[in-house]
Amino acid sequence: MASPKLKTTAEAHAQLTMEAAAHAVEEMKWSERKSAEIYGVNRRTLSNRLNDRHTGSRGRQPKIPPHEEGALADFLLSCSDTGIPLNRQHCAAAIVEMNIRLGSKYKASNNQHLRRLLKRHPNLSMRITHASNRKKDREWTHELAEKYISKLTELLYDRGFLEEPEQVWNLDESAFNTAEMFDRVVGRKGMRQIYSQFDETEKVLVTILPCGNAAALQLPFMALFSGKLHNVIFVDGHFSHVNNFTLMKYITEFEAETGKIVYVFALPAGQTGHLQPFDISVFGQVKRAWGEYLRYRHNMPGGLVTKDNLLSHLVKLWFHTEDCPPQHAFNAGPNLISGFRKSGLFPFSPEVIRGTVKTRHCPESPVSTAESASKNYQSIFGSLTETLKDEVDIAGQKDREDILDFIKLKQRGVAPGAVLAASLQASLFSAAAKKVRREKNEHLNLDAGGLTNEPAFQSAQAAKRAAVKAAKAAQLAKRKSKGSQEECQEMSGAVTDAAKTARVRKSRSVKRKTSASHEPAEVPHEVTHSVPARQTRAAKKPRMLQFFNCKCSAGSPVSPLILPEYFVVEI
Repeated sequence: MASPKLKTTAEAHAQLTMEAAAHAVEEMKWSERKSAEIYGVNRRTLSNRLNDRHTGSRGRQPKIPPHEEGALADFLLSCSDTGIPLNRQHCAAAIVEMNIRLGSKYKASNNQHLRRLLKRHPNLSMRITHASNRKKDREWTHELAEKYISKLTELLYDRGFLEEPEQVWNLDESAFNTAEMFDRVVGRKGMRQIYSQFDETEKVLVTILPCGNAAALQLPFMALFSGKLHNVIFVDGHFSHVNNFTLMKYITEFEAETGKIVYVFALPAGQTGHLQPFDISVFGQVKRAWGEYLRYRHNMPGGLVTKDNLLSHLVKLWFHTEDCPPQHAFNAGPNLISGFRKSGLFPFSPEVIRGTVKTRHCPESPVSTAESASKNYQSIFGSLTETLKDEVDIAGQKDREDILDFIKLKQRGVAPGAVLAASLQASLFSAAAKKVRREKNEHLNLDAGGLTNEPAFQSAQAAKRAAVKAAKAAQLAKRKSKGSQEECQEMSGAVTDAAKTARVRKSRSVKRKTSASHEPAEVPHEVTHSVPARQTRAAKKPRMLQFFNCKCSAGSPVSPLILPEYFVVEI
């Protein structure tokens, strides 16, 4: 809602003086002329004030008729509730389109018109949007919410795990960077970019794992608190949380030693944005405060946050140590209490959990009490259609069906603007099916949450790990056997190729010798010096190659192989 405009001193003095002059005429029975002269106000203005003339707002008339403007405001609210909020440009286009359809002479709209519209309707204001996955919203239905509530009730609430705030814990991870990339600073006018130097730390992220309970107790990072009561830890459905064999083994040993029970409950898949306390109320404020702290430390001597000292800064701000600047301290404890309350975990509230379902995406939305109470609308619909036929000349079957649908919507509390918003949403988004998720775990369905340390689930997980380990061992043995066979086949092929090459070379040498014996060489007379005959390959001293011991696939050594005498290798 827009804040009222403050009056200047002159405006306040003129208003008070006019009220005093009007009071003198009405109560003290002065004449209008005398009162105007004494208080120094305009006589005609005083007369208009006394006779209630021109006391309304001054200025141009709205560009849209009042009844149509109310429908436009209802449409804007319905678009916001449906998940397709309109920005300034969209609102201006809607106003222009409405004026064109109404035949108005105003065919333009700007930001000033929108500001006046927001001022006339206090339930409208400019807000910052938050991206929401439509497919995830469609997955979280009333049916899954009821299953989630039944699991919480049966597995945790009835067993006494949600009675005290010290029993309910939340464990989640979040990444923190070492530098704030964007900030509003003072620079030279006209510069499109202002550079801010960092020491190669602007893209370093460090992930921490905070843990806290509904009593605002914050534990050191990466720690698990045992406590004096039976505890339950809520985590998201990440594979490292659900299939953490080391954590489950530790919990089993801890329960055997102390007799205290610790349950790890995985929240419904894809719905941690409105069901996990840390995501609801803690990380948003922590990230904003961390960004301000990075900007605060940027220009301080030795104040740059690096990967090596990031954890020390986080601990200082998170747990409010002695050297923690109070203006940048995190408010994680009280926010965590609010997060547990908003998620419906503590105090345990099924109504709060049901309220997290976005009704506009849930086809199984419960019928409102107004619709269930009015059961006899069919009896009066006949007389209504007769009246519409006589008065408005509406007699078509299609028109009758549209009117009946409109009556049903009104009984459910659905305004005409909501119908238009739903139609706009249908035109913007296709009727996509529900998001298909890759099944990461065959034994635990996390659509409505689940208890990860159930005996059946853990035994199935142990059997699965044993099967995977045996398959890996068999695959490794097969790979080794195949490698040895390929090595022996390559060696045998090399020996065969070498022997074949030697036979070819021997046959060529024999052919050359035969041709030389039938055709003796003639030495020309002009040659005065003798040229020694080229030594043939056969005249060279043969060198034998010997293959040393090797092992075949069965592991038996192969005896040294001596090649024939005609196998000559030129070196």
